[in-house]
Amino acid sequence: MKKVFNISVFVLLLFGAFEIARADKLDDFIAAQINERKIPGLSIAVIRDGKVIRATGYGFANLELKVPATKDSVYEIGSISKQFASEALMLLVEEGKLNLDDSIRKYLPGNAPEIWQKITVRNLLNHTSGLKDWTEIKEFSYRREYSPEEFIDLVKGFPIGFQPGDNWLYSNTNLPLIGIIVERASGQSFEEFVNTRIIKPLNFPSIRFKHQEDVVPDRATGYVLRNGVWKNGEPFRPRVIAASGGILATATDLARWWEAVMTGRVVKQASLDQMLSPTKLNDGRSVAHGFAFFTDVFNGHKVVQHFGSTVGGFGSIVRYYPKEKVTVAVIGNLEDGGFGAEYIAKRVANLYIPGAFADGMKQMPDDTPNKTQNALQILQDISDGKLIQRCQQTLPQR
Repeated sequence: MKKVFNISVFVLLLFGAFEIARADKLDDFIAAQINERKIPGLSIAVIRDGKVIRATGYGFANLELKVPATKDSVYEIGSISKQFASEALMLLVEEGKLNLDDSIRKYLPGNAPEIWQKITVRNLLNHTSGLKDWTEIKEFSYRREYSPEEFIDLVKGFPIGFQPGDNWLYSNTNLPLIGIIVERASGQSFEEFVNTRIIKPLNFPSIRFKHQEDVVPDRATGYVLRNGVWKNGEPFRPRVIAASGGILATATDLARWWEAVMTGRVVKQASLDQMLSPTKLNDGRSVAHGFAFFTDVFNGHKVVQHFGSTVGGFGSIVRYYPKEKVTVAVIGNLEDGGFGAEYIAKRVANLYIPGAFADGMKQMPDDTPNKTQNALQILQDISDGKLIQRCQQTLPQR
């Protein structure tokens, strides 16, 4: 019985040693990325089968005050906010208050143009509307609020790029319109509906809508690179575009949010299946994007992901591996043009799922020249009852 107990202790200690080695490898990689890409700070979170197995911050959440980034740093998540809008809309579909195949003009203010009649709610969700991106509007200001009617007036003059459903084009114009539709179908403001129906029930403390005037504990400052020099990002954001990118979160709560969605804690499984299904175009072609989720398969590993970037100076990504039940979230306070969030997330994922990335880090870093011989010796010592002695000889001293 004593021998069995000792073996259990050894296995736990050995596992801990490997985890330390894994953490050191990851820390070295992130430090190199921060230096190479001039990232002020970033935080990562890894969840496996419901348990947080890694949550760490690197660099600075605020450069002026030299405040370190931590696992509790709160960032803008950018376009990953689109999932909250899509989930909100699907909740209303489940309640019979919306139909995905209805014209968007049924739910929008009266100044929505006639040319939008053929665009359905589904077209907005899967980016097949043909609407041009509002970010190309020179007259748009981040420093004022817009009513739904004013926003529609800004974008309704855009020509339709293609007939709805004929092609796929990621357009930020789709999501503010979804936010407006959620408001008119629910009778609540978009923010109130999302807070009441999604954020509060899930109880993820850091997830909230961005309001510059709010005092947010551990809020990171956003930066952009201009000719190799850090500049402060745009601090303001009109509420009408919140559905496109108005949410704040820590990396850990962001990863937990994804897991909550994927395990059916927000919408029903039938709704989730629709959201994750590839988009079918009118001519039969398929696009690996559903309702605010991109899907991909690499080396046999399926992944569901989305990216985020804001003019406020933030970049983000979440990658979810359904088979392995692993979620990786990376958020940093640098606009994603130079952040490389996807590359970092892939490398992090490969540390826990070998083969998830072609150039990833090995799952068990080999810093010992005679690792194979040592492993064989450990097995022999277990057999000979020399376990404790062998533990003392082989476990690293820290």
